Amino acid sequence: MSTAGIVLAAGGGSRLGGRAKALLPHRGRPLLHTVVDALLDGGCDEVLVVVGAFGEDVAAVRPAGTTVVRNPRWSEGMSTSLRRGVEAARDHERIALTVVDFPGITAELVRHVLDAHRPGTVTLPIFGERPGHPVVFDTADAVAAANEATGDEGARSFLARNRERVRRVDCTRLADAGDVDTPEDLQRLD
Repeated sequence: MSTAGIVLAAGGGSRLGGRAKALLPHRGRPLLHTVVDALLDGGCDEVLVVVGAFGEDVAAVRPAGTTVVRNPRWSEGMSTSLRRGVEAARDHERIALTVVDFPGITAELVRHVLDAHRPGTVTLPIFGERPGHPVVFDTADAVAAANEATGDEGARSFLARNRERVRRVDCTRLADAGDVDTPEDLQRLD
């Protein structure tokens, strides 16, 4: 199956003091590189990086093998980035969706979730009791999720409304699901 990885990296990092999360140093390079490498090495055929607040800076350091998708409406919330990314990925059969502030992502995790995915379902990695990323959608479901998302919600209401089709896959042993939202979370890097 043709798979697009979408990295949501458009936010302004307001809870982090207005810093671009994609540019945070992680393992000697920008955090964006860790996320993109995991998606590509884990089985995605293409990776699209949705940028907004720090678009030029993030585009300047994007790794090879990525496509930048600009979201001029990024300040209206994650839903606008989800729509822009999904629109750009429509040629693929499925989409692996993740956020840029997930330093624990690995190729093994991505491969595991992609392998667990079945057409007609949404595959949701679970870390303990906590849902995480990357979430894998058939493209038609990703389009539906993007179309109904509002504000800063992302795909949450689509997942809740389609609970019976969501395949929860235990990924606890594969990654630390913590993200980087606040200055206290910076300890998750390196």
